Amino acid sequence: MERIADVKNADKNIKNEILIGDSNVYGNVKEYIKDCKLRTNSVIGRELLITASPDFFKGLGTAELEIWKQENVKWLKSNFGENCIYSVLHKDEKTWHIHSLIIPRFKNKKNQLILANSRYFDGISKFQEWQTNYAKGIGTHFKSLNRGIKYSKMKHIQLKTFYAMLQQKTNEKDIPQLVAKAKNAELLEIKIQAVQKTLEVYKNYNSKNELVLQESKELIADISKIKKNSENYKDVLSLLSQQYKIPQYSIKEAIRICENISEKENEK
Repeated sequence: MERIADVKNADKNIKNEILIGDSNVYGNVKEYIKDCKLRTNSVIGRELLITASPDFFKGLGTAELEIWKQENVKWLKSNFGENCIYSVLHKDEKTWHIHSLIIPRFKNKKNQLILANSRYFDGISKFQEWQTNYAKGIGTHFKSLNRGIKYSKMKHIQLKTFYAMLQQKTNEKDIPQLVAKAKNAELLEIKIQAVQKTLEVYKNYNSKNELVLQESKELIADISKIKKNSENYKDVLSLLSQQYKIPQYSIKEAIRICENISEKENEK
């Protein structure tokens, strides 16, 4: 958070901005929990990441950016109070984002200070509630911001994988090379890109159009490869339906029709 370590994708010429607390993060946390009754498995702190899409920030002027910062500080303080011990705005990467450190310090029935992480964060449902809570809070002023897609299967690229890809130029068309570099999100992303063109075919599909028919055959081959892995296939359908706002059954039906056409063509 404080850029003590080298961050390869950060611009060292841009200074970040502390919004809550100061740079003595470790010392402040130690002081804040010194009177707490600690268990061996106590969760001392949780990190929150607050951000938005790159396009959102491109459209904001200086005054609006300042309001965005203040609205986030307001939300953090209203929901976590003094337990938000530190918050910093990172401006030195591609997209602005805020890192905040939450210490789950509370008093129990005996008026003892304890760390109770479950009061804030206890399972997926509570995390989802926080995301919805934040979207409502920030959306009061910024109407263009919407909550992220609930139950999305999207996965972030692991940091170590991202840095490895930065070290050398990668030919995105070289599928084997990308597969060797990544196991989860990156591989799925490649497969999604291969299938997305299918929807474009169905938008303007004409059975008399030989060019479109040929494209369909090629796309079916791509789909068949993905179907070998049932879990990835389900993820692809889910992501496509979310991105294009089309029910999954419609995508499945489109693929079924395309496959039937392919079979008929093969018979001919």
